[in-house]
Amino acid sequence: MWPDDKRWVYSITYDEGCQALLDNALIMHRRYGVPGHVCLVASQVGVPRDVPGSSYDGMMILSREEIDMLREEGWGASCHGMTHGTITEENWREELLDSRTLLEDTLGTPIPLFCLPGSNHHYDAVLAHAAEAGYDGIMTIYDDTNHRPIEPMRLCRVPLHTQYPGPFFSAFDPFKRIHQAQALGGWIIDYCHCPMPGRPIHPAKDCTLEQLEERFATVCAIGGDEVWLAEPNEVVEWVLRDAGR
Repeated sequence: MWPDDKRWVYSITYDEGCQALLDNALIMHRRYGVPGHVCLVASQVGVPRDVPGSSYDGMMILSREEIDMLREEGWGASCHGMTHGTITEENWREELLDSRTLLEDTLGTPIPLFCLPGSNHHYDAVLAHAAEAGYDGIMTIYDDTNHRPIEPMRLCRVPLHTQYPGPFFSAFDPFKRIHQAQALGGWIIDYCHCPMPGRPIHPAKDCTLEQLEERFATVCAIGGDEVWLAEPNEVVEWVLRDAGR
């Protein structure tokens, strides 16, 4: 079982950490008691996002003071690389190690988790060096429930999106993986970027604010007292302590 005899776990993460979360998603987190988590590019805290070609390029990223406020409300943070670029054997020290050091210095708090930027194509390179770089876990973009025993170095995340493109056209589903997590005693980690009212910034990368509320309401209604609404860093800490690691 999970702490306090909880049956399953639900978490959510936001890649990039856009400042607009404060005006939109934070309202839903407070309403439903769900702690959040931001995956931050270490070189882009408190400045406009600078990843040319990204749907979120130019959007303001949360500052240290704003992240401190969120942490007081139970939120956490992870490292999303130094540049949001591909991690290789040649640049892993900058993208994994130097980025964690910079982010810890910027935020004044330990950063035990790394979140893959872009896609899973460089997962093997990250896995090869994550422990050496000081991480306890890696959050991927594999769409699955994390089954027990949990493997912190391969944490799957479920995309919370409005509409994937063809050929499959996967659409928003507020029930996604919940019953699987219940049956297996598993851990769902949702991810998106910056839910906005009415229309997503990018339908394959985000849900709307209304869909976010529907997801939280569904998790809480189905989960009741059996779901642990948790921030990913605290879940990994519990998993490692429970395993005696």
